[in-house]
Amino acid sequence: TEGWPRHRVGDKVRVWLADGTLRILRIAAVLAVGTGAGGAYVTPANAPGARADRVDVRVRARADRAVVESALRAVDGVRLLTKDQWVTASRPASNRAARVGVFLVLGIAVLYTAVALVNTLLMAASDRGRELRSLRLTGATRAQLLRLTALEALIVVIAGAFLGLLVTLVDLSGMSAALGLLSAPPALSPPWTALGATTAVCALLAVAASTAALAARSDQKP
Repeated sequence: TEGWPRHRVGDKVRVWLADGTLRILRIAAVLAVGTGAGGAYVTPANAPGARADRVDVRVRARADRAVVESALRAVDGVRLLTKDQWVTASRPASNRAARVGVFLVLGIAVLYTAVALVNTLLMAASDRGRELRSLRLTGATRAQLLRLTALEALIVVIAGAFLGLLVTLVDLSGMSAALGLLSAPPALSPPWTALGATTAVCALLAVAASTAALAARSDQKP
């Protein structure tokens, strides 16, 4: 790979095989950083007795995939996987402790965000007493003020969610571009369900805090 001190095609390098034999081999190809395990690949002639752990098969455009698959499955000891199946089987699985740790950190962050959101809206409601009294004097009913406050809270949550999503996409795009330079572009798969649920909870808390603060103010009566 490119991580080796000498990685120019045509150069000769000294390597020691597993049995301690010294060989001088010529570099035939170089893998980009991020596409290999950091080791070296040698031909069968330079690794006598070694067995291949994986064989990549590409089906030609005019070939019958069913016939090729049937022929491969007929070979004894062969485990046939598609590209997606191999990626799933080779992907390192996260253990229970790692998942619990991630959920704990995210839970604390979401709880802090919820407290900050409710606190901000309560303080904003306490500073709008004169404005709301003016609306009551102009003929606005309490129900209309509650609907107005709820709508404003929803607008705040939607704007915050949009800006947060925008910042996240910019961050992920930068990391994706950096990994792409290493020939290992990731497949972005945002957790839309979790994001939607979090936004819905924040919207519910915002509406509840805003309307509760308004309903509790006795000085809103004309």
